[in-house]
Amino acid sequence: MKICAPRRLFGGFAAIAFLGLILAFPSQSARGISDGLGCCALQVIPALFPFFVVANLLIASPLANGLGALVWPFTRFGLGIKGQKAATALLVSWLGGFAVAAGTVSQLYRQGQLSRRQAQLLLVCGVGSGPAFILNTVGLLMLGSTRLGACLFAALLCANLCTGIAMRFALPRSGAQVFCSACGSQAANGQGGFVQAVQAAVASMLTVCGFVIFFRFLGAVLFELLPQNAPVQFIASALLEVTSGCAAAARLAGGGAVAACCCALSIQSLSVLLQVRALLCSELSLAPLLAARPLHLAFSLLWLKVLLRFVPGQAEAASTLADRVITRTRIAPDAALVLFALCCAVLWRAGGFTSAKQSGIIKQTKGG
Repeated sequence: MKICAPRRLFGGFAAIAFLGLILAFPSQSARGISDGLGCCALQVIPALFPFFVVANLLIASPLANGLGALVWPFTRFGLGIKGQKAATALLVSWLGGFAVAAGTVSQLYRQGQLSRRQAQLLLVCGVGSGPAFILNTVGLLMLGSTRLGACLFAALLCANLCTGIAMRFALPRSGAQVFCSACGSQAANGQGGFVQAVQAAVASMLTVCGFVIFFRFLGAVLFELLPQNAPVQFIASALLEVTSGCAAAARLAGGGAVAACCCALSIQSLSVLLQVRALLCSELSLAPLLAARPLHLAFSLLWLKVLLRFVPGQAEAASTLADRVITRTRIAPDAALVLFALCCAVLWRAGGFTSAKQSGIIKQTKGG
């Protein structure tokens, strides 16, 4: 008798459970899916898609050797990674968030620019929420203060740096010289152009949106079964999905709302970790990132306590957040800047093609 693998059995039982939830809570399921689609259309795609395209273009470009000059001292001496492209990848990851970090690190690993250990270290330092989400959505809309959002982003960024340095000494060096098994063919084909960058961005975007919609559906149904208690709702939301976790944290009484938001952003939730796993190269393990999250949480809370001293009177601000958060649909400033740079790149490429075509016409005319 053939014994089924435990993972397949778990997947089958999970599918039956999800089907039962859909049949038992049809209206909540429909509302969760609708909210997920709206979140993708109004927040996720405008904020992430330009970063996906620009990150793919930058990593494949020679400019990647110099754009991360400000971060290079940390990657060189803090993480022990000599390659200059690693610094650019880390900088783009901090600006774009966890999804961009997973895609960029995988791209460098496939090109043979990073060893397995180096890629895992960059992932530990790069996975997190982008500044647009933390400053605008969490800080301004949920906590009512951009200063608190800035403190949260600074605390999480400092925690990334401290955790990366700590994991450098904790990770075994057995994978220091292990590179991608297909890096030869990937390096030959790694000089992707604009078309390849957009195709890769579309595939990554579909993956992210799929997880967002599913976890919005799951959250809408599960929260009907949980007790209507603020701490319980926060813990369940933070473990399931980052945005819902931060929204539940902002509804907590007193100054605990800021620390709770910091916890939700540091943990990054099951949804984020599964998205990273889906976007990450299959040869790269997620174990170092999972092992580093408790340490990252401790560093985040420590740095937040230090930084809040420079924001007098803001930590105890009461939240006026409603049960349902309606975020602004205007594109974030950093995403708008990246989109503008992307348009400039497209126009530059189009101008190059036009000039080449005109040169060919002139040569034919002179020859005639």
